[in-house]
Amino acid sequence: MSVMPTNKPIPTPTTEYEHQYWQRVANGDVCIAHCQACDHVYHPPRRYCPDCYSDEWEFESIAGTGTVYGYTSIHRPTQRFASDAPLVSAIITLDEGPRLMGRVACDSEAIAVGRRVRLDTSRLSSDNVRLTFKLLPK
Repeated sequence: MSVMPTNKPIPTPTTEYEHQYWQRVANGDVCIAHCQACDHVYHPPRRYCPDCYSDEWEFESIAGTGTVYGYTSIHRPTQRFASDAPLVSAIITLDEGPRLMGRVACDSEAIAVGRRVRLDTSRLSSDNVRLTFKLLPK
């Protein structure tokens, strides 16, 4: 399923591994980096492992599930996102370990720290690579 193009900003990759990462995201395959030297997993991918500084890492696909670590409700976003207000932005602790930030498609009253979420890859496309999560049933 493709999402209609928007006038909202999308990330601009500046390195080859950023380009590979965002291309995978656009294809619905969100991933983390897995260091081959020390077995550390991290997000976002970067040139060197933040634990051992090795450059021997690989992309690893994730299940897309996690737990809300923290969140905020944004009632007055920037002009490009005004039509989305209010929106919920959260830090998600992935089941694989790393934390990442993304939007949670829910009312601000429904979200809570500790709630389980799943990445909604149906919203991803080459012109909309924003990570959006859905709440899982309690």
